[in-house]
Amino acid sequence: MGRLTVRRLACLLLILFSQTLAAQSIAFISDLNGRYGSASYDPRVTNAIDVIVQLQPDLVISTGDMVAGQKQPRLDRKQLGRMWRAFNVTVADPLLRAGVPLVVTAGNHDGSAFPEYAVEQRQFERQWRARTPPLEMLPGSEWPRRYAARRGPFLLVAFDGTRPGVLPDAERLFVERMLRTHGGAATATLVFSHLPMWPLTQGREHEIVDDPELLSLLHRNGVDVYASGHHHAFFAGTDDAGMLHLAVGALGGNARAFSGQPEPQPYSFAVLSLAGGMVSVRAPAAPDFVEEVPAAGLPAVVEGPLGTLRRITGPVPLRP
Repeated sequence: MGRLTVRRLACLLLILFSQTLAAQSIAFISDLNGRYGSASYDPRVTNAIDVIVQLQPDLVISTGDMVAGQKQPRLDRKQLGRMWRAFNVTVADPLLRAGVPLVVTAGNHDGSAFPEYAVEQRQFERQWRARTPPLEMLPGSEWPRRYAARRGPFLLVAFDGTRPGVLPDAERLFVERMLRTHGGAATATLVFSHLPMWPLTQGREHEIVDDPELLSLLHRNGVDVYASGHHHAFFAGTDDAGMLHLAVGALGGNARAFSGQPEPQPYSFAVLSLAGGMVSVRAPAAPDFVEEVPAAGLPAVVEGPLGTLRRITGPVPLRP
């Protein structure tokens, strides 16, 4: 049986033996980049996009690290352009042809907020201003760096989470303003950026948005989900207030192990579905994205400076 036929069979099996994605669903991809400066992608990235196209989610969100910048010596504009063109060919254009909107937030390798990466920041902005997705962008948005948008039942709020630690005041105030202005009309509210708020994987325990004030304002404004990437491992768990934290697994780079575990997690993407006031999450895993990341391999509890995350084992209710 040829490779293409096997891939199509895998897609068919995924559709037949998993819940069919309704209109109220989002696929998440993250950390697709290869080694520094690379303008090519591992075949599993192409495989994942093929499966996502077959699933036809309501939209796709990338939680960052789409290209491979942010190291020394710094890449010039020509090199950065070559990487973004490769991303378009591999990821953005297939989704566009399939009619699946793609929305993004910057990863540290795409256009870090540190001032020494201003060239990469400008290239990131040029790339995505030319590819504004067909969503309702809300007043006050600064696509693609920070914005709020509506898509079906979802309110989406993205901010620049490319630097660890406490958010700059302007970034936090932007999130709060968007939530206060637009949150009341949404069925489900999703906030996302690149860095998680909890330490998940080995070697990245300090690479988090460690901001109690941000977490408090997300809770006060009834946010249902905070999604992120960067730690290269899938995890879904609720915090002490019942808000769901979704860490999207990697499709490129190096898969990572959770703190205290010996083996790296599978490469994966994630699918979030909304039905009947309940949110469910699953993570189809490489190589064929038929089987899912097994929940039994995820830590039951993750402790961090902001409290405790508890792994979910099934659908969870939207927050009141």
